[in-house]
Amino acid sequence: MRSKHLLPASIWLFSHPTLTLAEPNPDPEPQPQVYKTSFTINLVAPAQTIHGFGFCEAFQRAHSILNLPQPYQNEVLDLLFNTTTGAGFSIFRVGLGSSPDSRLDHMNSPQPLPTSEFVWDGKDSGQVWVAKQAMRYGVENFYADAWSAPGWMKTNGRDDGGGWLCGVSGEGKANGTKCVTSTGPVNYIEEYSRYLARYVKEYIEAGIPIRHVGFLNEPNLVKNYATMQSNGYQAADVIPSLARALSDLKLTQVPVGISCCEAQGWSMARDLLTELSTAMPDFSSHLSVITTHTYKGTPLGPDEPLKSDGLPVWVSEISPIMDRLGMGTTWYKNHAENEGLRWAIQIHEALTIGNASAYIYWIGAGQSKGDAPFIWAPNRPERANKGFDTMWWPDDKVGNFTDSVKEGEEPRYTIGSTYWASAHYSRFIRPGARRVQHRQLMTAEEGNNLLLDGVVLLSAYDNVDGTVVVQVINNSDVVVGEFDVELWDENDCEVQTWVTDNDRRFVLVGSGEKISRGGWFTGSLPARSLTTYVVSCVEWR
Repeated sequence: MRSKHLLPASIWLFSHPTLTLAEPNPDPEPQPQVYKTSFTINLVAPAQTIHGFGFCEAFQRAHSILNLPQPYQNEVLDLLFNTTTGAGFSIFRVGLGSSPDSRLDHMNSPQPLPTSEFVWDGKDSGQVWVAKQAMRYGVENFYADAWSAPGWMKTNGRDDGGGWLCGVSGEGKANGTKCVTSTGPVNYIEEYSRYLARYVKEYIEAGIPIRHVGFLNEPNLVKNYATMQSNGYQAADVIPSLARALSDLKLTQVPVGISCCEAQGWSMARDLLTELSTAMPDFSSHLSVITTHTYKGTPLGPDEPLKSDGLPVWVSEISPIMDRLGMGTTWYKNHAENEGLRWAIQIHEALTIGNASAYIYWIGAGQSKGDAPFIWAPNRPERANKGFDTMWWPDDKVGNFTDSVKEGEEPRYTIGSTYWASAHYSRFIRPGARRVQHRQLMTAEEGNNLLLDGVVLLSAYDNVDGTVVVQVINNSDVVVGEFDVELWDENDCEVQTWVTDNDRRFVLVGSGEKISRGGWFTGSLPARSLTTYVVSCVEWR
């Protein structure tokens, strides 16, 4: 049981003049200018519940891990799922297949033709194996999403190239030749619903507890991979049917919720929700989560949460692929989209402005740098020692994260900078945590006005186990010389401090600092850094 729940935090910023050798000067040098800002964190004013952080291995990306030789395979799994030495990701997103074959990176369908039986291979492009590995680490939240229905259920007769589900209202009405069968009318909405429900059932019977299922993915797109178009009105045609199909399975041990609608961007999700609520005013009673991507529009524009009618909102897919920069290992240089610091800021914005309950990356481990995966695992040993573009972090930059390679050998994987930013949040902010409100007070000293809003970004989380996690981003070139948090509690506490910046990757810089009752803990914020404070108190354990 907690006692007083206020955590006032104060930050002092010191400017640092360039040091040069000179003759002694009898006149004292002017003191550096000091700027101060204060945060008040209130644990009794919670915001949204955090469901977790995760990634996906759809489109056969799971083979990047499955095909890794030992010890690299176990190392990558540890990096992704281990809650002590890795990122501890707690959500795994599964891609449900719709393609008639497994060419290239296609996700093959268990029922590619209307005349074929539903036959599941038990592997699902390697995703079943990854999911079971995740369960060994304690992952319990699995989310299954379909990019498209199989082509025989769609207006264009293909699972790629867009097209609508036959039978939905408007453009997707079952009036095209692809939606007509020789045996008479077919309710393709129900066919698709039963297809998805059967898919989920196969996963559950394999021991993998699917918690949510989605039937759309970026429904505005028409691409040469699995895509299916839809608006909010058409989504409303599918949701009740899918709910009935799931109910018919009588999955009492693992209740499965429905998600909607995997928009490509925040404003697109807003439009889809407006249409959905018009067509189905009680949509929130049929859904479990609202899902969106933030490739085309983030919570900053417009800067308010989605009108989800009380449903949690998940950022269900995002990665730095829009600028085609690929995976990068730079923490900060110029805020390029594949730099770690920018990624930390995007996570912060999604959680604090968008009130997101989950943040799911596109690819955890992949063979293509173009996917910008957390971990690049090319699985091409024939390129070893031929100057192929790989690298690994020396021990002093990665803390517990080291690649097991001998001197002169090429590593089998590379860790991207977006991984380190995500690991700060995922390892310490556990499922069930509540984000807690904070208030920033701006002050200026010595007549100077330094705009600190957007420079020091803070968020705080109250975990189920009683630990409090404070995430602080210093988005400036100025070192924060002293960062003080006053802990108003009647118990003795201690603090762990973890830092990532241009010189370090997720390094423990302070552990076991004792805080007496009602005392303070003190630290500093390096320039362009992400610092995590984990506070544990005697009574909370």
